[in-house]
Amino acid sequence: MKRLFLLIMVLMFVVPQAAMAHSKLTEAVPAVNAVIKESPTSIELRFNTKIEKLSTFKLFNEAGEQVEAEEIKVSGDTLKGTVPSSLNNGKYSVNWTIIGADGHAVEGDYSFTVDAPTTVTEQPTEEPTEGDATPEPSVEPTPAPTTLPEADNDADNAEVQADSDNTVKPETNYTLFIIIGIVLIAAALLIVLGRRK
Repeated sequence: MKRLFLLIMVLMFVVPQAAMAHSKLTEAVPAVNAVIKESPTSIELRFNTKIEKLSTFKLFNEAGEQVEAEEIKVSGDTLKGTVPSSLNNGKYSVNWTIIGADGHAVEGDYSFTVDAPTTVTEQPTEEPTEGDATPEPSVEPTPAPTTLPEADNDADNAEVQADSDNTVKPETNYTLFIIIGIVLIAAALLIVLGRRK
């Protein structure tokens, strides 16, 4: 009877630990749902366990077009790749596929937004020439610098907040079902042993 009880206790401890061994994304640069003010030069993903060399990721713009990333490498629990060209303003998705420490393939994705400030260039003024017929040269007034409306940034931020559900997809966890099954089997064994006595 004591051995059966100890067996149940061991299984209830070991099974959840095995279920939690799958690798999960713990940190990303750029961060999940971040709004950054300049184009990133690299994408870096960090997981809670060591990952294998075959792990990789892909970068897509909001039109669904893939943006090529280079030198994607794995170092311990980190997956990193460089972004060779400057990213235009907009929302981007990082889709990753890794091989975890337990040998299982795990997929996930997250998004971030590039919102770099844009500059307005002034028109050059025209200098009068000696051959002009008019004695007094006419100079066009230079346009005053304009600033982008803050409403655009608010709209972008609202869009990012609306997409806050695009976080790392949780994995299906069967631990609860396994524990319930173990408990039912143990209860049945206890009833059978009790009747025999």
